[in-house]
Amino acid sequence: MDLTPSEDQTAYQTATADWCRDHMPLEEARSRRPGLWSSLTEMGWIGMTAPDTGLDHATEALVFAELGRFLAPVALLSSAVGARWTGSGDKAAIALPAPDGSARLIDADGAASAVGLFDGELGSFALPGSLAAAPSLDLSATVARLDALPSIARVNDPRAVLHLRLLSAAFAIGAADAARDMATGYAKIREQFGRPIGWFQAIKHICADMAVRAAVARSQLYYAACALDAGESDAAFHVAAAKRLADQAAIDNGRANIQVHGGIGMTDEAAPHLCLKRAHLLQFIAPADMTQLLA
Repeated sequence: MDLTPSEDQTAYQTATADWCRDHMPLEEARSRRPGLWSSLTEMGWIGMTAPDTGLDHATEALVFAELGRFLAPVALLSSAVGARWTGSGDKAAIALPAPDGSARLIDADGAASAVGLFDGELGSFALPGSLAAAPSLDLSATVARLDALPSIARVNDPRAVLHLRLLSAAFAIGAADAARDMATGYAKIREQFGRPIGWFQAIKHICADMAVRAAVARSQLYYAACALDAGESDAAFHVAAAKRLADQAAIDNGRANIQVHGGIGMTDEAAPHLCLKRAHLLQFIAPADMTQLLA
């Protein structure tokens, strides 16, 4: 299986990164500009793997990893999955059901529906007209509580679950990449004892470990996306492995990024904590199936 991105895929990836750099910088994640969601919809990222587009999950994974690098709205995950499997082109929140029958709704502002996993299946339901949203752990997203779940329309296709898990892994890899880049960039300009701190071996080792974690997780993401597109019998295992590696890379890189930044890394004014908080949130979205990983 050739995991090298094609010229078209590289073009999609580069165009996404350029657009995000100009219109959705990571530093503004706490307060996105008005109309951002309309711009994201116009760019076509929500419906890029809809049945009539002809694009594959491998291309989508590359694009969503770049979106994740800039901490794009997490509702992109549920909206893209909803567009592919339910035919909805509107914004969809992420539903995280609880054992007591309630659910947490992530990034539900302006959403008409919610998408989530229910008893191992992908399901969606319409949202009520008004929801009381509050800031979540991830400062770029809000959270609302739904005390009782309405009727859920389930998708009778296991690939739908794999799709959400794959895109969540791509977002996590983007967060890991962002933390790595932030740490190495700071290590080049922050000076101590008359030298940039990146000159010291202890900092070099931290940054090298961050690069390795991100590279390993990205390689598994590529393989999982290709396996899903090819309909391989073990695609579910590879997607679960990609999710597991991506979540761990995002958490570990987020922590290491704060460590490299030292005292300033622990402050709210600085940006390092944004990557770590996004990584923590992504762990709750379509977590890796340990049964498949251990089988």
